[in-house]
Amino acid sequence: MSPFRLPSLLVVVLVLAAGCQKPAPPAGEAQGRRIVSLSPSVTETLFALGAGPEVVGVSDYTMLPEGTPALPKVGTTFAPNFEAIVRLKPTLLVDQQVKQAPAEALSALAPLKVLPWTSLSEVVASVKELGRLSGREAQATALAERLHGTLSRPAPKDAPRVLLVLGDAAGTLSEVWYMKRGSLHGSALEAAGARNAVPEEGAGPPNLSLEGLIAVDPDAVLVLVNAQGMDAGQQARVLAPWKKLTGLRAAREDRVRLVVGPDVQSTGPAILDVVERLRTALGTLPSAR
Repeated sequence: MSPFRLPSLLVVVLVLAAGCQKPAPPAGEAQGRRIVSLSPSVTETLFALGAGPEVVGVSDYTMLPEGTPALPKVGTTFAPNFEAIVRLKPTLLVDQQVKQAPAEALSALAPLKVLPWTSLSEVVASVKELGRLSGREAQATALAERLHGTLSRPAPKDAPRVLLVLGDAAGTLSEVWYMKRGSLHGSALEAAGARNAVPEEGAGPPNLSLEGLIAVDPDAVLVLVNAQGMDAGQQARVLAPWKKLTGLRAAREDRVRLVVGPDVQSTGPAILDVVERLRTALGTLPSAR
């Protein structure tokens, strides 16, 4: 048997795409612009800017605005579907900056723009860059100013210490993933009027064991559940494991609340609505003792 093997279909696709790659059209030439977005947050932003008609492919996990026709799915940031992307003949690929994403392979398919999308300052700058790339500078500037104006408000010094965590609609609870202070949701929490119960940034993933959660001892816990509405029974199922944490003061004193919605974990423009939902949830809490 020959020690040489035929190149895989993926390699062939990459080579062909690299050979016929064209530069992205200038920002003002919307007619020829075909954008593929591998980030749900970036896609959400493009639609908010009015560039939705130029988006021809999206991430598998993207939720399009209501009434928008379905768009081809092209995988995810970590596992893009190269063949599906090539078939769409994009003039621009956009993604958010994530470690271990195959940026080099993607850049062989079409011009690629990778945007930092973690902190408020990064998102504001990236929104403006999306405006430049899509020829919507005025809309992007207005959105960026709204994001900065809403999310840069610090919480009062005497505000409650709140842990903002990701919830599981299935109602399991073995460890807790929380929002860091410097993240976009961390900014949303402060803008809603609460201090982050974990004030330091720290290195590594933002997760706590149940013992670590009890050690943090927040005044309250807000649980983000990404779901399209939940009835009372479903909400009770998600809250049940929290109520069993009798070592957690917030659980004993009925200061754990769900924040439910299809976009509550979004880091796109919907984060502005999340601020209001967090503020509403905080308003239902009994005073800390």
